[in-house]
Amino acid sequence: MINNRFKVGFTLIEVIMVISIISILAGSGAWLMANTVKNSIFIPNQLNMDKLSNDALNIMIEGDGQAKGLRFSRAISAITANRLDFINQDGLTIYYRLDTTANKLYRSISGASEVALPYYSSAATITLSGKSGTLFTYYDTNEAVTAVAANVRRIRMILVAKTGTGLYNDWQGAAERLSSITVDRLQ
Repeated sequence: MINNRFKVGFTLIEVIMVISIISILAGSGAWLMANTVKNSIFIPNQLNMDKLSNDALNIMIEGDGQAKGLRFSRAISAITANRLDFINQDGLTIYYRLDTTANKLYRSISGASEVALPYYSSAATITLSGKSGTLFTYYDTNEAVTAVAANVRRIRMILVAKTGTGLYNDWQGAAERLSSITVDRLQ
């Protein structure tokens, strides 16, 4: 006869409960780990696109070590939806051009070859575009949209920067930045 005091082991219910608890913990841990990994890739991509779009707009408005930007424009000489030509206070002829085929933003200073703005945006996975295909919108003194360069008093720029699709589910980043500048007639 077997003594019940010395019986060792688990019942089927106990085993099922342990397996259930481990499964719940593993499932939530896997979900948490997947989101942590996704965020560790998405957040830097998002921050890079934020920085890129801010840098591009800052260079267009303020300028950099090579040339002063739109804030220092003396005259606007030509305008289109994706190109802006102007002369700055230093007498340099500058244009900004959004290439909608290559999805890159370029600047040329006094007829020199075009360079990408900002310089680190030339990576193949980064695209720059305007909202609805338009980077620049021009306004006259009455705040009406104008197509005449001599009448431009304010310029609105909407720049969209993204890596890949720009979607969180694809682990990409995207940033849309809007800026506007009043164009003074400086002589």
